[in-house]
Amino acid sequence: MFNFDRRAFLKLMGQGTAALGMGFSLNSLTACAKQESVSESTEGKYQIFYPGEYLDFEKEAIEERFELAAKEPEGVLQTTEPVKQYDLLAFNRRWDPFNPLFNDKDYAQKAGYPNVPGWPDYIFMQAGPDLKIWPNLVQADCFYVSHGPDDRRFYTPVFEGDVFTIEPEKPVFEDITVPGSDLRHFKIVVSSKMYNQKGELAVWGSTVFRNAYRKIIDKSSPPVTHDTLTTPAHYTTDEEWEYIKELWNKEYIRGSQKLYWEDVNVGDEPTWVCSGAISPMDMVGWYGGFQQYAPWSVREKLLRGESMYRDRFGQYMVGEARHIFNMNNPDYRMLFYNDTPAKIITRMVTNYIGDAGLVTRIGWEFMQLTEEMQLARPGGEYLDKVPYMKGKGCTEHGGEGDTVVAKGYVTDKYINDKGEGIIDLVCWGETLDKGKIIELCPASARLPLKKG
Repeated sequence: MFNFDRRAFLKLMGQGTAALGMGFSLNSLTACAKQESVSESTEGKYQIFYPGEYLDFEKEAIEERFELAAKEPEGVLQTTEPVKQYDLLAFNRRWDPFNPLFNDKDYAQKAGYPNVPGWPDYIFMQAGPDLKIWPNLVQADCFYVSHGPDDRRFYTPVFEGDVFTIEPEKPVFEDITVPGSDLRHFKIVVSSKMYNQKGELAVWGSTVFRNAYRKIIDKSSPPVTHDTLTTPAHYTTDEEWEYIKELWNKEYIRGSQKLYWEDVNVGDEPTWVCSGAISPMDMVGWYGGFQQYAPWSVREKLLRGESMYRDRFGQYMVGEARHIFNMNNPDYRMLFYNDTPAKIITRMVTNYIGDAGLVTRIGWEFMQLTEEMQLARPGGEYLDKVPYMKGKGCTEHGGEGDTVVAKGYVTDKYINDKGEGIIDLVCWGETLDKGKIIELCPASARLPLKKG
């Protein structure tokens, strides 16, 4: 059994996804032509690829990853120390300082809990091999990585003193290259289960990565940088701030008023939750303490061959730095993490189900940053379940200045094989700009039954 370093583990607790869809050449961020535009517009400039047919410069790295994915997971990872109350409360307060269930021990005990429970997604960690193909492994010119969608399932609350064993599941490494495309494209799926010290399955989670690259064959320079970080930020007007305050005043935390499964109907909608305009100060407060910002991470990434942001002073910065400030470039704006709107949406769900409910699922889908990694209508298959949202999907990635307005709709209710009352919701995050959707979250919750 492998003993995982507890300090590093706590750094990863509930932090969500760090990487966004990004594209880069060996020296700068770049975006080439869309995946679908294959041979006509790029003929003679880029290598053309076919799934299952690998060239000398890429063959070894690809075959190695297929072999790693085919292996059964070996061993488990286990925390060496129990969950500490300080860490649990710090996480809870970052994301939901308003709900006493997640912040007040006396209140939680009166609600029937032994202690303050961890907020949803407090503790999760993926385990398994890194199947992404990094620039130092193949001699290509344009690299793209996307991270997400993600899915989490929760089976029991997390408390102080809990110890977890992480069991990786068999990963997926799939060549999804379009035949005749100039973009070599892979899909990677990793998932893990986490068991507590009682042997109970506590959390299951999965993450989808996509990894792609291009190879220049006409000896020309990499394409001119096309930076999606320059999307103009929304300016929040005085009138919009009044609307935000109105939504804040309407927010309803159900608390001790039980929501019974029998009283929920398909078509019911939780009370909206609003973030307010999100600034870099908010992002630092939510995410700023994580290890990926440490100075030595620059050394690590440069030696591995990863491309990194380089500011106007020639300084390198890890890509995640774009989530907490503007990269020393006044034309940039800070960008949300993949799960930032999902955290606001999760608060809407915990408000709705009350103290007696348990969030059993939260997932998140969103628009990737670079065109190469963007899919048509992200989250559309879920939004189609909401009558007035049919045909819609995520439209862009959120960032500095955006306000997240969390909305939801009950799409199903049923009794599961354990006899528990479950409701399914489709939730999404809109901005104050009409028609913009920046996150889609499938969610489920367990509710108390009036009988049984």
